[in-house]
Amino acid sequence: MTIGIAARGASAGRAVLAGLAAVEAVGSGEIRGFGVFRALGADGVPIDAETQDGGHDALAADLARRGLLERAGAATVAALISSGPNRPEPLTQFLAAGPAGLVTGHRRPDRPGSDGIAVNIAALRLLADGTTPQIAVAAVLDANPELDAGLIAVTAAGIGMAETDRVRRRCDRGSARLTVRGGAAEVAVLHNAIQPFEGLAALAAGAARTVLESALPLPPAVRLTAGMTVEAGSEDGLWLGADGAVARIVSANPSLAGFAGWTSGAVYLGTPVYRGGARVGATVSEAYCRLDDGRIAEVAPASDTVSWQPD
Repeated sequence: MTIGIAARGASAGRAVLAGLAAVEAVGSGEIRGFGVFRALGADGVPIDAETQDGGHDALAADLARRGLLERAGAATVAALISSGPNRPEPLTQFLAAGPAGLVTGHRRPDRPGSDGIAVNIAALRLLADGTTPQIAVAAVLDANPELDAGLIAVTAAGIGMAETDRVRRRCDRGSARLTVRGGAAEVAVLHNAIQPFEGLAALAAGAARTVLESALPLPPAVRLTAGMTVEAGSEDGLWLGADGAVARIVSANPSLAGFAGWTSGAVYLGTPVYRGGARVGATVSEAYCRLDDGRIAEVAPASDTVSWQPD
């Protein structure tokens, strides 16, 4: 199997489908064929879709035809596996599901380990016993180092991913894992036999992250206004007053000294945010404003706020 994607968090179902769509839009090789999608609804019952050909579009069409697309997209635990067309039936053997979580992967996650149990099923059983996803997949694959399998396990609480020694020797592997908003959501990707292998995992994870982030509550934000001063200093910093409004802006960017013109760098992305003498977070967006020698002369109405993520 070519690619496995798993996610947890609000709209995890939409996220994994978005990840596969992104890969199919630009990648080549063993994709756009077989696929299995599984998600856990609020009641813990799996929501399934499968296809022997057509990849993302066929999976989405299957869900839509049965009136499940919205419910599947909103699920908070979801995974899929996909490859070229026409794989052995039943297709659900490649993506194990139960009330405790889901186990997808790449290569052959359905192959039996030394105990005769398919490694994805073995990992799922560990999840059901309360084992964390990372420990579960690592334990199963460490016990079968020459099996041709990589696994991703996902529950409502976490994600784990691992590959056997055999798979790690491949020269066409890709992997990515992203954590969103300090652990509010996660996505993980494993793939092989698709090109360009250097970037597709990151593309899939990034597309999924966008969906996961958009489903979360908006982070706190502050508004920049004309007349504020951007002080020169040795480190960037954004200070908030007791009312939560901007009290002070400091930039260590030497290019802003004496600068006159429009910029998004008055409060730079990743700037530490302080309140009451202590750091409380970092900025995750930028405003667009016109500076005149350290003074904000004008702020674009459509881009006048700076969002920040609490630590």
